[in-house]
Amino acid sequence: MHTEVTHRATDTAVVIYVDGDLTTNTSPDVETEILEVIEGEGKHVVINVEKVNFIASTGLRVILALGKKLSGQGLKLTVCSMNPSTKSVFEMSGFTKLFPTYANEEEALQGL
Repeated sequence: MHTEVTHRATDTAVVIYVDGDLTTNTSPDVETEILEVIEGEGKHVVINVEKVNFIASTGLRVILALGKKLSGQGLKLTVCSMNPSTKSVFEMSGFTKLFPTYANEEEALQGL
């Protein structure tokens, strides 16, 4: 199964849309696609996970690595539009303490 990554840019951020699950098989490609999108942008990143139903540990690693990369550049990573199962994984792994999470994209962009 392929996980699709699309994006749009605002004045202050790049919004990344992940459509599909972040599994051991899909996470490396998703990471590559996200890094290509943000390369040279110099903007905050909002990851919209509305269409993600499952996140494996490799998917969490992708988000953690991206957050560290952005933080090193003085930029923020936020996550929005989590469904209950995705939110549960974020809470159990402690990621809600590492990255701001928002109910929707509009709130995430306002929170930057």
